Amino acid sequence: MMEPTTKVAAVNTRLEAELAVAQLAEAGIDAFIVADNAGGTFPMMQMVTGGYKVMVLTAVADEATEVLGPMATDTASTGKPPGVLEVLRGFTPRQLVILAFVIFIVAIPLTAYTVRVLLF
Repeated sequence: MMEPTTKVAAVNTRLEAELAVAQLAEAGIDAFIVADNAGGTFPMMQMVTGGYKVMVLTAVADEATEVLGPMATDTASTGKPPGVLEVLRGFTPRQLVILAFVIFIVAIPLTAYTVRVLLF
């Protein structure tokens, strides 16, 4: 029989989720990650599906929340990782310009070229 589990954190990246699991393991708490990203094929889906969820047994959820501290309280209560605007506030203006350059000058034309090649 499976024991019930509880989400203690939801984060944006796999790395953050792995760090949370490692932090819990160090405290002697077994945890695992739930991700809905098509088996790693589409990691960008995590922004839509609620992030990488760190799960523990319900019996130790309170202890796990204490171990994770702010990571647990910020995300598990809302069920969602920080939104795009919260993430963008952490960038400097120069970083935002570079990000815009990469998106508009590199990523979009490359995607359009790839679609054109695949379709025609």
